[in-house]
Amino acid sequence: MSSLQSLFQDTFVRRRTVVIIAALVLTSLVLFADTVFPAGWSTALLGAGALLVMATLFQLFRPGRPGRPGNPDTAEDPESPGQKTGADNSRPGAGLLLYLSPVILLNLVYPLVSPEMAAANVGGVQLTYLVLASSITVPWLAQAACLPAYRLIGDLMAERNMPAITRRFCANWPAMFGYALPLVVLFGIPLWLAARWSFTAMATYAGLCALHLLFVQSLVLANVGNRRGLWALAWVAYAAALFAVPTLWWLPPLLGAATQIAAMGRGLASISLRNRPAGRNFALDVVRGLLLGAVLWADKYLLFLATDGDFPVVIVFVSMLPAVIAYNYYFVHLAPRVDKAVTSLHRSIAEEPLTVLAAESKRLTRTVDRAILSTGAVGMILTLAVCVVLESLQPADVLLAVCVGTASWAFMVLTLLSYELDYIGVRMLPQLLGGIHLALCAAVFGLVSATANPTAAALAYVALVAADVLLVAIAWVLYKRHWSQPEYTLFWRHATSW
Repeated sequence: MSSLQSLFQDTFVRRRTVVIIAALVLTSLVLFADTVFPAGWSTALLGAGALLVMATLFQLFRPGRPGRPGNPDTAEDPESPGQKTGADNSRPGAGLLLYLSPVILLNLVYPLVSPEMAAANVGGVQLTYLVLASSITVPWLAQAACLPAYRLIGDLMAERNMPAITRRFCANWPAMFGYALPLVVLFGIPLWLAARWSFTAMATYAGLCALHLLFVQSLVLANVGNRRGLWALAWVAYAAALFAVPTLWWLPPLLGAATQIAAMGRGLASISLRNRPAGRNFALDVVRGLLLGAVLWADKYLLFLATDGDFPVVIVFVSMLPAVIAYNYYFVHLAPRVDKAVTSLHRSIAEEPLTVLAAESKRLTRTVDRAILSTGAVGMILTLAVCVVLESLQPADVLLAVCVGTASWAFMVLTLLSYELDYIGVRMLPQLLGGIHLALCAAVFGLVSATANPTAAALAYVALVAADVLLVAIAWVLYKRHWSQPEYTLFWRHATSW
């Protein structure tokens, strides 16, 4: 009950909650647009959806200043951390735009090169299918393969000592890459069992995944250092190679990784084949990454297995874009505020009296609540807008669009809640939630593979929406339990680490 009451104690939180519920209801009503509006209204619906998309993106990308009346994230609270961090938030739109460069560039390039890729054949399989298979594998694979790197440099990240971080990363990178390669086999075996591709095709898929594994690990330093320009440069190089020579499947990840390796500079002198991360810690982090990453990415991989890649790719990927944009919005624009509030609380634990500590604790809880609900509101509004647009352009696929879009939103919120639990030191509960989600995905897409019903995929996502909304409610209760008094959770985590 206290978890529900917390939604109504803050005007900002109440408004975001109402926005989420209203957008969710309106998204479900998009399914009935054809019966409510006459045929001539499709153009009006397209315009309304496009206008809503542009208005929402304008709010995300606009170059506002923290603490000014026009900033909706800080105007209602004079003590909001957003007003204390002008350096971080003075150009939120530019940072988010650079961070979303892979989404923007790849969605521009792939439609242009798809015909040439479809004409290429590797081992009896169209190159398009091989690239699609690796594309839906790599995000999940990356979460598992990169998490050990963050543990390795974790004690250096607070001071942002990039030379020291680079040296340690480079010293252990060969071993981390080698240790992560078995993950390619782990993902490849189910694909081979489902698709029965030739050895040449499977070898190409494995090569694609391995090269992308190298690429995503090379991006760790740009991410840790908040070097958005360097991050975007990698994806510009990737997209340029893809556009120039679409059939050279190995070139884009190699060229993208080369931009990051060149930026490591003198740190490359620390590369060693002798250093080995602790095997047990590496394995634990890989499992943790697989379970946490499963919430956001497992459904696409399992959908590919269930349908042999024969599903409306454009509809599925466009429908999940709102969740991807909202997820990136959180980490670029809102997560720094949470980090600063946590740092302030740590300082209060060490230096301030209990009265100040209580105020800092309340401020931190409010900051995290607002960040999660703001992200949820952004994601749901964009989902509504995209579904309205697709209803006007592809009415036959609107059921799938609504189901995938709503499910992706639920996956994103569950991922954020799991991340916050993991962030505060509660490790097992997020992994349990991820494991339950993965089991549910495997079950529903197993049923999809057993039927040729064209609406089976949409119905699978309906089942996942119902299940994950329940998981989101459970995760919210757990999140509030551990974040209602974060000073105690953070203190005991620190105390028991000695």
